[in-house]
This record gives sequence, C-alpha cells and structure tokens, in this order.
Amino acid sequence: MLSEQQLVGIDSSHVQFDDHGLGLHPLCWNSWEKLQLRAREQGFELAICSGFRSFERQLAIWNGKANGERPVLDDADQLIDIRQLSDEDKLHAILRFSALPGGSRHHWGSDVDVFDAAAVSSDYQVQLTSAEVSSGGVFSALHDWLD
Repeated sequence: MLSEQQLVGIDSSHVQFDDHGLGLHPLCWNSWEKLQLRAREQGFELAICSGFRSFERQLAIWNGKANGERPVLDDADQLIDIRQLSDEDKLHAILRFSALPGGSRHHWGSDVDVFDAAAVSSDYQVQLTSAEVSSGGVFSALHDWLD
C-alpha cells in the first residue's frame, strides 16, 4: 500500500531505480523486462522515455505548459495558443495530455511512456505526439503491435 506522500510523487521510497535513473515500482520491473523481450523478438527495441516522475517534475511540466514555455497540442498535434483561452479551457487543454501534479500515475512508478529505440537515431527527441504513433509515424509499428 502506498502512502499519501508516495501517491502524489513527493516520496519516491516505493520506486526502484536502475543505473540510468529510470524508476519503476519493484512489482513492475519483471513485467517490463518480459515485455522488452517479447518486443525484441518482434524486432523492436522497447525503451522507456519516462517512468517514475516526481511531483516536482510533474509540476515543472504543468507550469511550463500553463506559462506557454512548453507546447500544448490538440488531438491533431496542432499547437494551441493557450494565451487565448479562458482559465477553464486552458485547464482542459493541458489535461488532455498531462496530469495535474499529484495526480499522475507516473508518481506511482507504474506508468511508463515507451518508444522503439531501433526506429530512430540515438539523438532523436521523442515528442509523445499522435503523429509519432499513428499510421506512417516513426513508432506506428510498435504501437500497432502493443495494441
């Protein structure tokens, strides 16, 4: 059972970190490794671009979007000018793809954002957009397999 501090990402004592700083709940590591193996058998190099995320990191993401320092996209990957939105509409626009700090399952160490490292160069910056995973996207084959 996670404590309130763990649930909201303030305490990471429930997370096991690897040598690269990637954190998952200990009960998730075995399943992750099995999924990686199955993906490798299908020709994918399954990698995590975001695992455990602290409250502070989620807050930085949220504030970056709310302040216009990070892009806020719609379902068609079109940039939304949040300066033109009411506070309520801004909230809904950001919530489409980002959880409120304290409300992200990344805090639990059980949610991960994944990509196929074999499909891109080592310096590729994963964007986590629908264009990357939809038909013709760089990660579409992986996401078709995952689905």
